[in-house]
Amino acid sequence: MRNSYPRLLEFRIVIEERYKENPTGCGESFDEILCYEIHHGSDGEHEGGLTFLWLADKWGIEVSFLGELIYDHCKG
Repeated sequence: MRNSYPRLLEFRIVIEERYKENPTGCGESFDEILCYEIHHGSDGEHEGGLTFLWLADKWGIEVSFLGELIYDHCKG
């Protein structure tokens, strides 16, 4: 996990920048965005919160990488 930290940080920044361009009103930090998407998010097809699979698809990442992001979020 330690070796992937720069990759996690880089992706967190990418997501924060992406959501600044299309704000949801949930806040600007990655942690706020992640919680919003899991509990209230929409991807155009699904609403009322996204499963890990749907969110990974929306963000264009593997579910395993989303798991690393969630783990990093929860341990912090």
